[in-house]
Order: sequence, then structure tokens, then C-alpha cells
Amino acid sequence: MGKQLLAFCLCLMASLAAGAQEFRANVSVQAAQLGTNVEKRIFTTLQTALNEFINGRRWTDDAFTTSERIECNFLLNVTQDLGNNTYRASLTVQAGRPVFNTSYTSSIFNTQDNNLVFRYVEFQPMEFNEQRISGNDPLASNLTAVIAYYCYIILGLDYDSFSPAAATIILKKPLIL
Repeated sequence: MGKQLLAFCLCLMASLAAGAQEFRANVSVQAAQLGTNVEKRIFTTLQTALNEFINGRRWTDDAFTTSERIECNFLLNVTQDLGNNTYRASLTVQAGRPVFNTSYTSSIFNTQDNNLVFRYVEFQPMEFNEQRISGNDPLASNLTAVIAYYCYIILGLDYDSFSPAAATIILKKPLIL
């Protein structure tokens, strides 16, 4: 009986910790414009890594239930291979929030960044430090920094959509880029 109770408590704690993230993001990486010269598997790995980076990270100290997660879409369209694992891409970001007492969502953010240059080596961990861009290579950290920037913008807009000036703490984060 004691072991079953302990197992139940551990499962409950794990499910609560898993529900703490703020986003329910859908990340899609497309590289159709690159032709056949580039190994497409790299971009599947990148898509998985970006999904885990956004959805698996705790962006605030607030607790979000699964139903409160912010629904958003990130479309990374890789347009050019610049060599040395460096790519040029466009990034489209969309976010919405549920409309009170309805079953539909309303858009709160929609943008396209047409000139994103980043370095990605397959299976390289997605690292981001709020206090500074990590590593010696700014291109290697550029993708996570840009994604984090848009995540914080989405969080700020979502918070402000519930209460005026609610995003002040989030948007004043000391991000040193």
C-alpha cells in the first residue's frame, strides 16, 4: 500500500512538473528551397530540437495548467545554405489565446522575420542563457536568442490580454544580446 501511494505521488508530481511550461507550440522547419544538395534529415532533427526548446523550457515562474498553455506556431523556412552549417531562413511566428466563454481563439501576435541567419550542427543542444548569449560563436546562439525573443513577446502580449500592464515584469527581463 505504501509503495502504491509513493508511486502515485511521484506520478502526480511528474505530471504537475510537465504541465508547468507556458507554451503549446507547433514548430515546423521547411527546407524545400535548398534542393537536393543538403541532407534533409538535419532539418527534421532541428524541428524536434526547437519543439523541445520552446515547449520543454520554463519561461516564467508562473504555473500554467495544460489548458492555459499559449498556442503558437513557429515556421522556420530555410532558404539558403551558406556553408559551414550556416543557414539563412525566414521565421513566421503566430500566437493566439482563447476568447472568454467561447470555443475559439483570437490572434494576439503574427509576424515574419525574413532575414534570420544561424548556425546549426545536427544534434547540437539548443542552449540559451537569459543573461548572455552562450558560447563564442554568435551565429550558433542566434537561433535560440531569436526564438526566445519571440517567446517573451508572446508571453508579454498574452499577459497583457488578461490585465493591463501585466507583462511589465516579463518585458523588462534583462536580456543582454
